[in-house]
Amino acid sequence: MKQLLAILSIATIITLGLFACNKWKDPAPTNDPRLTNPYCNDPDAVNYNWGFPGKPDNSLCFYPKDLFIGTYMYVDSVYITDRNLFIYADTVYLHIYSRPASNSKIAIVGFCGSDSLKLTAGASYVATIDTLIGDTLTSRGQQWCRVKDTVSGTVFNSRIDTLLHINLQIVSDTGITTHIGKAKKI
Repeated sequence: MKQLLAILSIATIITLGLFACNKWKDPAPTNDPRLTNPYCNDPDAVNYNWGFPGKPDNSLCFYPKDLFIGTYMYVDSVYITDRNLFIYADTVYLHIYSRPASNSKIAIVGFCGSDSLKLTAGASYVATIDTLIGDTLTSRGQQWCRVKDTVSGTVFNSRIDTLLHINLQIVSDTGITTHIGKAKKI
């Protein structure tokens, strides 16, 4: 009797195992008529998945560089950093353009003549100056107007006041200065 029960149990397990091994087949996709809202489906875009669920339409996408490109009038205030001492203010015209083959690389011309600052823009409306010189022991950033000057900092595109908020720190042989200001698109 015990042998018969064991044989039936094994046969039942084998039979159930064979049925369990059938491969799942996905049902045919259906179009839901309620999902008509177009949305950007490119993960590099600022507006990735805004309006999801719906129908993907990448013609709606805008990228981090698109938040910054243009010509701006920048009102700059310069301070000696360690003393928070105001030095001067100046108005500068800046031109921000897209660097080739990227949705996030931009450059700014206007601070030091025809030299440009290279930045990487992010989907969080912040662009950071790329580190091209320096290491863990020295100032990291890019060359500013003189060979002895290194600049680092950020540019923030405010969704509230539609201005660029620029915050730069320049380390030079004469000390550290901070440039703080706002730029309006013209």
